[in-house]
Amino acid sequence: MNKELYQVRWQLHHTTADLNYSLECFGDHLSEEEGYPSDIYGFDAVYLYLSRKHGWTLKQCREMSMEDLRLALSIEMQGWRLPKDAIQASNPREKHDC
Repeated sequence: MNKELYQVRWQLHHTTADLNYSLECFGDHLSEEEGYPSDIYGFDAVYLYLSRKHGWTLKQCREMSMEDLRLALSIEMQGWRLPKDAIQASNPREKHDC
């Protein structure tokens, strides 16, 4: 195979993982903002928020792709940034990449 193709694939998968990590961290933010119980955070908070906001079932929310979840939350995510601790937690991964 072509080395350039592998590099493009590698970057695509890392970018996708970064976007998903960011979305899960946004769920933590939603949990705090909405006053959810401490055991509801991350993706569970995302699903609960969308269910309550739009009247979708939790099952419908869980079946959504990550891209669709990001789109559904695009207004809420405007201006939001990853917390410093979330950024620092991701740095060790980069040092150990193949």
